[in-house]
Amino acid sequence: MRFKLSLIGSAIVFLLVAGSFFTQRSIPVAKIWSNYSVFYVENSVPEATVLFYLEQSGCRDVISLSSQKIPPVERYPSVDSSYLTKRLDYFRDEESKYRLYYIPEQFQGEATKAVQQIVKGTGAAAGLDGKERYPWVVPLVCLVSYLILLLASKKKGVFMLPGIFPLIFSLSQPFYLVAAAVCLMLLAIYLINGLWIRRKFFTAIFRSFYIDVLIVASLGLLFASSIVTGLLGVELFLAVAMSFVLMKALHDYKEYRSAFTFLPIFSAWQIPVVYKKTSRFVLGTILPLSALLALFFVSTFVTTVSSVQGLSIPTPDGSGASSLPSAEDYYSWVWRNKVFPYRSLNDSSPNEEPKNGERVTISRFMQTERGIQKSVDTLFTYNDKFRNGLKDEIRKLDYGAIEKLMISQGDGVSVSYGSGAESKSDSQHNGFNMVLLFASLCVPLFLYGIYFGFGRKKYENSK
Repeated sequence: MRFKLSLIGSAIVFLLVAGSFFTQRSIPVAKIWSNYSVFYVENSVPEATVLFYLEQSGCRDVISLSSQKIPPVERYPSVDSSYLTKRLDYFRDEESKYRLYYIPEQFQGEATKAVQQIVKGTGAAAGLDGKERYPWVVPLVCLVSYLILLLASKKKGVFMLPGIFPLIFSLSQPFYLVAAAVCLMLLAIYLINGLWIRRKFFTAIFRSFYIDVLIVASLGLLFASSIVTGLLGVELFLAVAMSFVLMKALHDYKEYRSAFTFLPIFSAWQIPVVYKKTSRFVLGTILPLSALLALFFVSTFVTTVSSVQGLSIPTPDGSGASSLPSAEDYYSWVWRNKVFPYRSLNDSSPNEEPKNGERVTISRFMQTERGIQKSVDTLFTYNDKFRNGLKDEIRKLDYGAIEKLMISQGDGVSVSYGSGAESKSDSQHNGFNMVLLFASLCVPLFLYGIYFGFGRKKYENSK
């Protein structure tokens, strides 16, 4: 009866977890713009119709031509309209055959659905930028780790079933942080393998410092990747735990039907988790983690080209020859409008680009005990503080301003018409992931250091 209940309970958990892995599967997509996808539709389709399909599909915060305001932030007077006119080119291709819309990346799936609905409902050509690329090398690293630890396990069947779930998870979420977490979890399963079938097996798992650190570190990496990935990691942990419960119930059932029962003398509490042999694999986990770190480092600088089927559309590039407004142009435009009331009417270059550190000052004259004194006050300074303030204002806007797209790409980026662009992730996000991958690399080093410093002499003769 107990075996049947364990079998039914495990089957339910396995099916639910497998379903979650399938429905929440994700593939890295190379896009032209950071944080946004380009949605293009033939000009023959009215914008109201396109926005209707996008809204019906679940897309929100869409940046479109009709959503633009003049000026973008209400309190800025518009004394120079050149920027406002040029920014409208963001919403057409170079030949003006297609209308362009920009969809936040979190609505990638909804935008794909909207493409299908527009093509079906209007018969017009439509599409979405982005090039899906499945990074097979990432789950391949996990597979190699799985096979090596499987061959090294004393009880290969005990490692095989629980280890399958992290491997499937790496296929469902082929990201570097996920792969690092999977490698750590596979190592934890390998260490648990040595405690199998001994008395107090389950309690010994949570009493082991080495296993606890590996489980916490792997879950920490998954939650650092995203909340959804972290929750999937909890489901993964549950599936691994239920696989041990199922195997234990199967073992007890066989023991019950057997005429002879084998019972190890020592309980799981008395068996070292890390000793001379297993310590080599603890230290060896550095190799797949180092490979992931190296691959991530290379992928950060080796970019993938994303295109929109040959259309020439606004694309960020590093050529410096910008034919469309960029974030820097927006900052300059705001600066010129802000300082216009304080400029001299005899100024021969009112539209000149501001230089970093440029200031606007006014003179004040005050009556003091020593007579009339002159003081100079600084009203505006064109610096990082000024530009960061403009970014904050744009982010807080409650409509889809094209400036949100500009600042999402970062400063110092020129924009021109092109048929494709190199897609790079946000540098700050890359740096955060790099730190986490390096931290995951330190976990087996730390555990080996603990064993070498405290546990080696005690267990150096353990087999």
